[in-house]
Amino acid sequence: MMKMLFTVMTGLCGIIIMSSCNPLESTEKPVSIEPEAEQSIKDGERLTFAIVYPVAHPFFEGVTLSAKETAENVEKGIDILIRAPAAASVEEQIQIMENLIQQKVDGIAVGPTDSSALTPYINQAIDAGINVICFDTDAPESKRISYIGTDNLAAGKHIGEVVARLLNEEGTIIVSTGLSTMQNLNSRIEGVKNTLKDYPNIEVLDIRFSNGIPSDTITNIENMIEDFPEFDALIGVDSLSGPAAVTVWKAKGLTDKKMVTFDDLPMILDGISNNQISSTISQSQFTWGELIVENLLDSYLGKEVPSFEETETLEVNSKNIDQYINDSKLVPYNN
Repeated sequence: MMKMLFTVMTGLCGIIIMSSCNPLESTEKPVSIEPEAEQSIKDGERLTFAIVYPVAHPFFEGVTLSAKETAENVEKGIDILIRAPAAASVEEQIQIMENLIQQKVDGIAVGPTDSSALTPYINQAIDAGINVICFDTDAPESKRISYIGTDNLAAGKHIGEVVARLLNEEGTIIVSTGLSTMQNLNSRIEGVKNTLKDYPNIEVLDIRFSNGIPSDTITNIENMIEDFPEFDALIGVDSLSGPAAVTVWKAKGLTDKKMVTFDDLPMILDGISNNQISSTISQSQFTWGELIVENLLDSYLGKEVPSFEETETLEVNSKNIDQYINDSKLVPYNN
């Protein structure tokens, strides 16, 4: 597993966003390029692959590091361009895609903030001869050649099972999420709901969207706590919700409520160590960068590329956090 470092977080950062509708039906259909489209890399030629994040956020630092490390270790030279909106903005992400198409880069990996809105631009890149991979969140109706990341419907079921276990199959839940246009987040919520159908004594009291704004996330959580003081657990569907909830937990001195969130941001891992967060679901995103570079290179060379590269979700809690940090080479958050 590759070495990576995560920037120390001293406050909340922009939203992640993170991943797709359920693409499992496509796993048996590898994408291939017709033999006449095969290419070779000339001696001295360097390829340029662009990675377009939904937003600039520490969650993606491991993706960047692993992509650059992989690019440095391949036989042929590859340059990695990193692009991301400063805030979650569909319009800015579209502009980034248009600029990359004009630059005629050799491949693009994109995590769409709005799958429907980005689909025409993904298709435009493909039609221009630029292979496009989606990661973190999918655009399944586009011509993209592959999706890398979490099966978010299954991830939602996973977090639902964790909450049901923590509540001993009985209690009430509030849910904090991000952009309403993100397929990954909506699929997670659907997965949670599907799981909780098996637990009739667990009730979802409210679901609120932050639209990718940190202050709105804190406000939403505070308002839900005020509106539903009897709640037993909070589920944070996006990575912004975990740090926001830790801030609220500290301010309100909450000790009798469960919190389960997504991702392994340092502040979230610190929240587990301090018993503010009961569990978090890691997406193993530190493997995405390597897969992005390998699949873009293979597709450029006309080789078969899996249409879905699923990375597993892992529950991290107080029992296994030290081992997880050691295995993933993460740097824990320090106050």
